[in-house]
Amino acid sequence: MRSSRLPQQLPRTTRRFTLIELLVVIAIIAILAGMLLPALSKAKQKGQATACINSLHQMSVATRLYADDFGGRYPFTFQVRGDNVFRKAWFNFLLPYQQTTNLLLRTVRTKKFKEFLQNYPSESADKAVSNYSMNFRLGGCDWPNVWDVKDWPPMHEWAVRNPAATVHLTDGGTRPVNTKDPLKCVTESSPEKPGCWIVHDPAQDAPCVGCVTSPNDPNWGGPHPRHSGRTAVAFADCHVESLKPSRWYWAGTPWLDPKQGGQ
Repeated sequence: MRSSRLPQQLPRTTRRFTLIELLVVIAIIAILAGMLLPALSKAKQKGQATACINSLHQMSVATRLYADDFGGRYPFTFQVRGDNVFRKAWFNFLLPYQQTTNLLLRTVRTKKFKEFLQNYPSESADKAVSNYSMNFRLGGCDWPNVWDVKDWPPMHEWAVRNPAATVHLTDGGTRPVNTKDPLKCVTESSPEKPGCWIVHDPAQDAPCVGCVTSPNDPNWGGPHPRHSGRTAVAFADCHVESLKPSRWYWAGTPWLDPKQGGQ
């Protein structure tokens, strides 16, 4: 007669990773992360550069709309009444044609610029700030008894001799060196001027002589090579490029001269 008792099951053994296997897995993950993170960083930087190019293009279009309403002239880089009792900058003139202030600030912001934003006075007359810069020679200024509009009038669009090679707007700003050497005028290590919103020739810098290269003037300066050593540059014909400052900015540069233009 057969026994009804079932055979006893052998105890189940649990398979665990050894310490060496865990270390190998961690090392593989670390290697893969090391390969992936630089690619993600480059993709992020490229996206930020593209966003700046898009913002500059929209501001260029807004400038065209403004010019259509004001006899074909560019907006003033700034307009002042009294001792800064009333003040408007070029981006204030463009706001009605953009309906947003988001375009005025670049996606890439340094620690110094963030500190500048925190300290920017809310009671400021123009109620806005930008880290893009406009070519002073295109907009001129209107400040009676100081820098009069008859001496520094805004340009007519048709008076720009070479629109495709005349800088209109760019990433700002740095404190440039007054030199004709394009490789030394503005570099990635140039001192930053956070909130700089006027780009001007460091050599031919009238009416604000010395302001461009001054460490004390926050408004006038050179381009900022924010995007991997390059700047987003909008030209008078509304096209936008990503260029190294040495390509177009130095003392006596023709790229800021509406009567000449670059090569």
